[in-house]
Amino acid sequence: MFQTSLRRKVMLGYALISTLALGLSLFTLVELRLLSQRLHAGEQIFTLLNDVLEMRRFEKNFFLYHQQEDLEQLREYVDRVTQTLQRDSPETPQTPHAIEQAQGWIRAYAQLTTPPAPDRPAAELDETRLRTLGKALVTFAEQRSADERFAIRQALERHRLLLLAAMVVVIGVIVLLGGSLSQRIVLPLRRIEESMKGVADGQFQQIHIPSMDREIVSLTSAFNLVLKELRQRQRHLLRSEKLASLGTLLSGVAHELNNPLSNISTSCQILAEELNHPDPRFQKELVTQIDEQTKRARDIVRTLLDLARDRAFQRAPVRLAATVEEAVRFSKGQIPARIQVLREVPETILILGDRRRLHQAFINLLKNAIDAIPEAGVVRIRVLRPDEETTEGSGPFAGCRCPAPWCDIEVSDSGTGIDEAHLGRIFDPFFTTKPVGQGSGLGLAVVHEVIEEHEGCLTVESRPGEGSRFVIRLPMLTGEGHE
Repeated sequence: MFQTSLRRKVMLGYALISTLALGLSLFTLVELRLLSQRLHAGEQIFTLLNDVLEMRRFEKNFFLYHQQEDLEQLREYVDRVTQTLQRDSPETPQTPHAIEQAQGWIRAYAQLTTPPAPDRPAAELDETRLRTLGKALVTFAEQRSADERFAIRQALERHRLLLLAAMVVVIGVIVLLGGSLSQRIVLPLRRIEESMKGVADGQFQQIHIPSMDREIVSLTSAFNLVLKELRQRQRHLLRSEKLASLGTLLSGVAHELNNPLSNISTSCQILAEELNHPDPRFQKELVTQIDEQTKRARDIVRTLLDLARDRAFQRAPVRLAATVEEAVRFSKGQIPARIQVLREVPETILILGDRRRLHQAFINLLKNAIDAIPEAGVVRIRVLRPDEETTEGSGPFAGCRCPAPWCDIEVSDSGTGIDEAHLGRIFDPFFTTKPVGQGSGLGLAVVHEVIEEHEGCLTVESRPGEGSRFVIRLPMLTGEGHE
């Protein structure tokens, strides 16, 4: 599979943005230079208009006062206007014909203000002709000034629009690059963050991020590897918890084994005493009792080995009443005399599941209930009737997808209850409200795992000081069966 690199894409993105920024800067410099040239040309035109107006002012003063100084000033401004028109660029809103016409007017004006002979009096200047030429020059200069102001405004507006367009393009490119990088970097990281929150809640779901980027693929693979290791270690810890829970059964198992062994020993002693006085019927009865008690001891040991052995999940018909009774019997050594365990489980109910794992679930629930009762109390295990919260998709089982038909089993206690802030986490691995050293936080996690393996559902209701109520929904078989 071909993989790309996020680092290369980020570098290309920075290079593209830098190129656009540099291009925008160069474009702005060029536009500013053109605008500066336009302003310089405007200054010349404004100077031309000012010189023409000054020329007309001295012209009027001369014809009013007939002073030689006014005529000299008039000739000076005529020379300035002539030089300005000679430098005029044809790249102006005015046509070259208009400029040539204005240059002809100023030449004619200059000839009229310069007497052909030094002895010619100034009073003989053609006033009408001068005024006509002066007016034409003023009109030309004013038109040039108006056209130049309009051209400068257009240049400024064009520069503003082009600058805005360039900024929009740069911002658009930045937004597109940012969105692309967000899709390729931020979203995968956000999914990994959500998965890490799930890990904190005890969920080890692997993540699959559709990405061709080498860094994201590597990060996803590393994260999934960590999840795999955590899942394996959690399984090992759960396995350790299951094995540790066997210690709580030893006293009950020892008591259960003592009864059949005691019966076997008594029957053997009686049988030995009766050898000299053979009574076939009585001897057969003793041998039958020895055989039954041996099978009973064998079943106890087999059940204990089943609990200790880590084998694959095997679904089979299981008689619920017998399973609950065995769980209570094996936990007998941990049940104080002040606590009463009540069972209300019909003998006819068959559960489709793994008897060994169901033993573990009920033993852990029973141990959790016993630990929650500090003084005298009652633990109750019963099967709910169909009219007691067993409607599909209602009550605490809203959204449960347990295969029908099902059976709802309630395990309740009269203990201290669970704080509402802890209810959402009691099935999380390693979460416990017990003091350090008195609980690993894996007991209810094992129960939750077992119920999930059976495609069942598990809910809890509890209030501080009012005890707790666990309800299990498991697939049920109809008709008779066997364990």
